[in-house]
Amino acid sequence: MSIFPPLPEQLAIESGFLTEPERSQLWEAAVLMADSRNLLVRFAGLFGRQITGLNRIAGRVGTRIGSEAWSSFPHRAQEMVEDVLWSSYSYATLGLDTVSHFLRPKESRKNYFHQLATTASGAASGFIGLPGALIDIPFTTTVILRSIAEIARDCGEDLSAEETKRACLEVLALGTPGPGGEDTEAGYWAARLGMSHLAINLLIRSAAGRFSLVLSEKIMAQVVPLAGAITGALMNYGFTDYYQSMAKVHFCLRALERRTGEPEAIKIVFVAMVRAARERRRIVKRQDIKQTLLPAH
Repeated sequence: MSIFPPLPEQLAIESGFLTEPERSQLWEAAVLMADSRNLLVRFAGLFGRQITGLNRIAGRVGTRIGSEAWSSFPHRAQEMVEDVLWSSYSYATLGLDTVSHFLRPKESRKNYFHQLATTASGAASGFIGLPGALIDIPFTTTVILRSIAEIARDCGEDLSAEETKRACLEVLALGTPGPGGEDTEAGYWAARLGMSHLAINLLIRSAAGRFSLVLSEKIMAQVVPLAGAITGALMNYGFTDYYQSMAKVHFCLRALERRTGEPEAIKIVFVAMVRAARERRRIVKRQDIKQTLLPAH
C-alpha cells in the first residue's frame, strides 16, 4: 500500500471548502500526478537511443530487413488501436457493473491482475517479434481500457453512460506518457478542455493516435535479440501502472467536481497541490544526495 506524505498546512487551509476525505483524495491525486511519470521517463532514457538507432538502421538498409514493414508499423498500430476502441468498450466493461455496491472498494485502487496480464503479454510478444505485436497491441489496449473503466466505476461513474465512455477514452489521450515538467498539470487541463468538445469519432481517433504512438515505439524497443521479452514485459508493466495512476487522477477530479459543484476551485487547489508534491519530491532527492555524499563514520 502506498504511503502518501502529509498535506502541507497552508494547502489544508486553502482547501477548506472540501471535507477531510475529499481533501485527502485530492492530495493523493496530486502526488500521483507529480510522481507517475518517473518510471516512464526512465524507460524513455533507457530505450530511446535504442529506438532511434533501429529507425536509422532501417532507413539505411531499405527493404533488405523488412524496413517497409517497420516504417508502416505506427500507422498499422493506430488502425489496430482505433478498431479496438470502437469495438471493445462493451467487452472491456463486461461484468463490472454487476458487482454489488456494498462489495466495491470505498476508493479507487489499482488492479494488479491487469498489470500482470499486460506484463505477460509484453514478454510473449518480445519473444515472438512483429507477429506477436499484432496480438499484444489489441490485448494490451483492451486490458488497460478495462482497468481504467474499473477505476471509473470505483469513483462513482456509471459505466453505461456515454459520458463515462468518453472519460475513459480521454485517459488514453490525456495521459500519454512523455517528459515530465513544470507544466504537466497545465497540459492536462488544456488537453481536457480540448477533448471535451470533440465528437466521439474524433475523440477515438485522437486517443488511438497518441496511444498507438507509445505502443509502436515500445514494439521497436523489443526487437533487440534476447532482451525483447524483458523490454516488453517491463514497458507493459510501466504503461499499465501509468495509465492506472492517470485514471485515478482523472476520475478523482471528476468526482470532486460533481460533489462540490465548484470545478474551478478544485482546479486551483489541485494545481497548487501538484506543485507542492513536486517540490516535496525535489527536497527528498536533495536529502538523498546529501546523505550519499556524507562521509561514513
